Amino acid sequence: MGVRQSGQVRLRALGLLMAVTFVVWVAGPAQGQQEITGKDGAPMVLVPAGEFTMGSNDGSDDEKPVHRVSLDAYYIDKYEVTVGQYAKFLEARGVNGPPMWTTMDQPPHQKRPVVNVDWSDASTYCEWAGKRLPTEAEWEKAARGADGRIYPWGNEPPDPLRANYGKEKWNNHDALVPVGQLKDGKSPYGIYDLAGNVWEWVSDWYDQDYYTTSPAQNPKGPENGKYRVLRGGSWDLAPENLRSSRRDFNLPLSPSYESPSYRNFNSGFRCAKNPVLTPSGRMASSGELMPLSPVPADYTDKHMPTGWWTDPNIIEEGKQVYSQEGCRSCHKDGKPVKSGGGLRDQKNTSRFSDSYWFWRVAEGVPKTTMKAWKSYLSEEQIWKVIAYIHQFSHGGKPSEHTDYKP
Repeated sequence: MGVRQSGQVRLRALGLLMAVTFVVWVAGPAQGQQEITGKDGAPMVLVPAGEFTMGSNDGSDDEKPVHRVSLDAYYIDKYEVTVGQYAKFLEARGVNGPPMWTTMDQPPHQKRPVVNVDWSDASTYCEWAGKRLPTEAEWEKAARGADGRIYPWGNEPPDPLRANYGKEKWNNHDALVPVGQLKDGKSPYGIYDLAGNVWEWVSDWYDQDYYTTSPAQNPKGPENGKYRVLRGGSWDLAPENLRSSRRDFNLPLSPSYESPSYRNFNSGFRCAKNPVLTPSGRMASSGELMPLSPVPADYTDKHMPTGWWTDPNIIEEGKQVYSQEGCRSCHKDGKPVKSGGGLRDQKNTSRFSDSYWFWRVAEGVPKTTMKAWKSYLSEEQIWKVIAYIHQFSHGGKPSEHTDYKP
């Protein structure tokens, strides 16, 4: 695809044909890597800090020269963003889907990668999910690892058990495979579908000579340009186009089907995220990422009444509400028995603002036993519950809490 002439002509033909006839640490799957779960429910894999080899002397001119790049640690989506995930984004934003969305958003396709998205679509989704598009260097390291391999799985040529490629017909989305299905093709970090299936947008502007002047530490691409970079190859390409160092590009926006950059059926994306550090400098787990979630406007000016964090009478009243009204299932014999989304972890709660505390208790914590209490507790009662929960994050002892400012 992209603006390489043969690919562009081929995609236009394909497009015309289509128009006529869609936080908690866990062990990762490879090398014991660590994962978090993003706001959009997508698992993200940690790629550790360090150097890797970028580019190829056997590739196109824009892959040269081969050079060493050092990157800070980052998280990247384990899978390409799916149709199902993109549908939730569209619903949350109240906007229409990309062209041909009605045929894409069907039950058989929910776990296939979303396509027909341009660079702006991809970037907006990642921002909504509290993430960003990966840089070109981050994408290549996630695919190649530190040993300079040619493909995500190693140096052996592609085969159908490792990558989805070489198909001639779109066939109403059947050209795509569900994300994560090709387990033999995962990268050294346990990341799937980095070769074939769909091209993936990255954040960088494209410059064919960028490698001659790119920085050795955390390169982010040229400051401006005309085209954006895509990586990874797609379902309709020959196997030699799936090399992890191969670069392609296209216009970032798609004003119409007459544009050479119109959204097409072989481009998708995945997101990345910088690690969040705890006050001690350790990388935070999924639960510890929660304080960085934006507090809704209705809750941004909430503050604990003076003295309530350590008032034993307030804490006792909060205990009664907590055990009798809201959380019988997670409270027994005066002690909590199940975590409420990190609300009792000192490393976590030290990063909560008062507003965040109130929001989480008022609205509840998804996927935990902490239910939403705003409908039947007064604001005063909610603060008492917070004071009670807070003491458990400090060994069961009443403790002051500083209103955290990110």
